[in-house]
Amino acid sequence: MMAALLMPFAMNAQVKSSVHIDTTVDACVQYTWNVTGQTYTTTGAYTYFSGDTLYILDLTIHPTYNVIVPGIVHGGCSYTWGDSVYHSNQDGIQTQTFKSVYQCDSTVTINLVLADTAYRTYTKSACASYAWKGTTFNTTGTFTYNDTTNSECDSVLTLDLTIISTGAPREKDSVITSCDKYRFKFNNSFRFASNNNKTYIDITVDGTEFTTAFDGFDTSTTEIRNIFHPRTLEKCYDSVINFHFNIKSKQVINITEQLCDIYSITLSDTATYTYTSSTIDTLYAPKAVNGCDSIYYLNLTIYKSPEVTISGDLRVTPGSSATLYANSNQTVNFKWFNNSTESSITLDPVNENIDVYVTGTNASTGCSATAYVTVLANVGIGDVDTETLSVYPNPTTAIINVKSSEDVKNISVFNIMGQQVMSANNSTSIDMRSLINGTYVVRVELANGTVTTRTVVLSK
Repeated sequence: MMAALLMPFAMNAQVKSSVHIDTTVDACVQYTWNVTGQTYTTTGAYTYFSGDTLYILDLTIHPTYNVIVPGIVHGGCSYTWGDSVYHSNQDGIQTQTFKSVYQCDSTVTINLVLADTAYRTYTKSACASYAWKGTTFNTTGTFTYNDTTNSECDSVLTLDLTIISTGAPREKDSVITSCDKYRFKFNNSFRFASNNNKTYIDITVDGTEFTTAFDGFDTSTTEIRNIFHPRTLEKCYDSVINFHFNIKSKQVINITEQLCDIYSITLSDTATYTYTSSTIDTLYAPKAVNGCDSIYYLNLTIYKSPEVTISGDLRVTPGSSATLYANSNQTVNFKWFNNSTESSITLDPVNENIDVYVTGTNASTGCSATAYVTVLANVGIGDVDTETLSVYPNPTTAIINVKSSEDVKNISVFNIMGQQVMSANNSTSIDMRSLINGTYVVRVELANGTVTTRTVVLSK
C-alpha cells in the first residue's frame, strides 16, 4: 500500500514532510528545555516529537570548579587579584569567584602572605649619563634608593646601570617612500610623517629643543640628530640622519548600499568581501593607485527577504476545489500566479496537477520571495515502497544517489521553507555541495508517475 505524502511544499507534485528544529546549547550545571519543560544535568542529545515537528537538543553541560592554589602566594606590599586589592593587614586565606568561558561560576582560593617592605630592581643602559630619583649618574654601577612615599609600606629600589661610552659622529641619508604616512623611531619614541595635514614634531636633543616642520613631503628633506644609535649595544654615536620623504596619497572611496540578503564586492584578484548583515567596515584594495592601497569606507544596510510559504489543499480529489493560503514571517503584499493580490485563492475545479506560486514583497524594504507548490489531483500518485527505492548516502557531504527498479524522471530538492533549490531530470544523482549545511526534502518522480520524498541531511 502506498504511504501518504508528507511534504507541504514542492515545485512539482510536492508532498508534506516533517520539520526538524535543531538547538545547540552550552549551559552551566543544568539546563531546562522550554520545549519539554524538563531539566537536564548531563551532556547529551535529546529529542522530542510534537505533531510533524522533531525537536533536537544538542546539550553540553559545563561544571563549576572549586580550585585551591597550593602553597603560599607572596604579594609584596599589596596584591591585586581579580577586582580586589589586598594590603599588608589582609594576610591569610582569600577566595574569589570567577566566570569560566561559558560563564559558569568557579571559586579560587589562595593563601596570601604580604610583606612590610617591597623590593624592586631596574636594569638600564644610557649614553654618557642617566638621571634617576633626582640624581645624575655618570658611571656604571648598582645604586639603591629608599622610597618612603608609599602609604602601604616602604620600598627599596635598586638601579643596575650601564653607562655606554660615546663614539665618533655618524651621518646617514635615508630616502623614504611611503603611502599616506610613515612611522619611524627617534630616541626610542615613535613619530609619524603624514601628508594629510602639516605636521610638526618637537624633539629635544642634547638639551636643546628644536622643531622640524614636514609640509607636503614631496622630496622634502629634514635633518634629525639621534644621540642614541639603536643598532649597537656597545657604543653610543652622535648620529645625523637626513630623511628624504616621498609620501603618496591613498584613494578614499565611500560606498553606501541598501540591499536584500547579501552584498559582495571584489576589490582585486585576491580580495572579495561578502556580507549577509548590515555593517560599517573599512576595506583595502592592495596597490590600487600610485602603488598605494585604496581605502573603501562601506556603510551597508542588509534587509532580510521574507519567508513565504503556501498551505491549504495541496492534494485533492479530481474535479473538486482547492483553497490555498499565502503565509509570511513579515508584513508583505502578496501576488499570486493568476495576479490575485489576496492572501488566499480558490482553484475550482482541479482536474489535474496544477503548478502554483505566490510572491510576497515587503513594501518597506523592497525585498521579496516566492513560494512554489504543486496542487496534486490524486491520480496515479503515491509513495514508492522503500524496498524498491532508496536515497543514499544520508547524511551526505555532497552527492546523493537514487536507486530504483523504475527509471527516474526527476529529482527535486527543497529547503525547510518549501522552496525548490535544485532539480535534475533523467538522472539518478544530484550534487548538493553548493547548498549550505542543513536538512532538505528530496522529491523523486519515477517514469511510471509515482512520487516519493525523503528527508536528507547535508553536512559538509
